[in-house]
Amino acid sequence: MAATLSVVVPAYQEAARAPRLVAAVRDAAADDVARAGLELLEVIVVDDGSTDATASVLEEGARSTPLLRPLPAPGGHGGKGHAVAAGIAAARGELVLLADCDLSAPLAEVAHLHQALRGGADVAIGSRAAAGADVRNTPLTREYMGRTFNRLVRAATGLPHHDTQCPLKLLRTSDARRLAEAMQTRGFAFDVELLVRAQEAGLSVAEVPIAFCHDLDSRVDPIAHALEMARDVARLRRSQRKPERDARRQVQPAGDELRL
Repeated sequence: MAATLSVVVPAYQEAARAPRLVAAVRDAAADDVARAGLELLEVIVVDDGSTDATASVLEEGARSTPLLRPLPAPGGHGGKGHAVAAGIAAARGELVLLADCDLSAPLAEVAHLHQALRGGADVAIGSRAAAGADVRNTPLTREYMGRTFNRLVRAATGLPHHDTQCPLKLLRTSDARRLAEAMQTRGFAFDVELLVRAQEAGLSVAEVPIAFCHDLDSRVDPIAHALEMARDVARLRRSQRKPERDARRQVQPAGDELRL
C-alpha cells in the first residue's frame, strides 16, 4: 500500500502566481505523486498573512480542487519558517514534502526524493548543486548569491550540503513535526535550521539532484533576503555554540580542585 503524502507550500502575496499552483494541483499533482509510488492526500498552502488576493484565490481554487487545502498562518504574517511550521503541524499524510508556490522544482521530482528514502535516508533534499541536477534560467546574480550563501552556511554550521535552500524536502511527518516544533527561525533560513536540527537528531540526509527551472517572476530578492538569511544563520550559530560554552563551564575545575 502506498504511503500517503502531504505537500506543504508557504505563500505570501502570491495572488498572481497562485492560479498556476491551483492548476498544477488540479491537473497533474496526484499523477506526479502516484508515479513516485505515493498517494497524494493534500496540498496545504499556508497563507502567511497576505494582504493581496492570495487567500481568495486559494479559497476559490479549493472549491474545484479537493486536494487543495488553504490554511491561514496562525497570528498572521510571520515569515516562511513560520508558515512551513504551521503546514507541517496540520499535515495528515505519513510523509511531508516541502515545496514552493512557483513550483520551480516540480512536484514530479518527489520520485527521486522518495527513492532516497526507500534507500535508507531519513530526509531527502532536492539539490541544484549535486552532480546530475538539471538547472535552467537561473540569473547569474542569483546563482552567485546562492553559492556565496551556501559557503557561509557550511562554514557556520558544519552542514555538508551544497544546496540547503532548494525548496523540495521530503521526510516522515513525525520527524518533520519533531524538528519544526523546536524551530526558532521564522524566515528564509528555516531550511538551514531544519537541516541542523536533523543532523543533531541523528537523522541521515540525502542530497538528491533534481530538475529546476527558475521562475523569472520570483519574489525572492537575492540581496535583501540573502542578508536576512545571513543574520538568521549567525543567530543559529550562536545558539549552537551556547550549549558548547555551557558544557565547558560545567567541566571547568574549581580553584581548590586545581591544587589537588
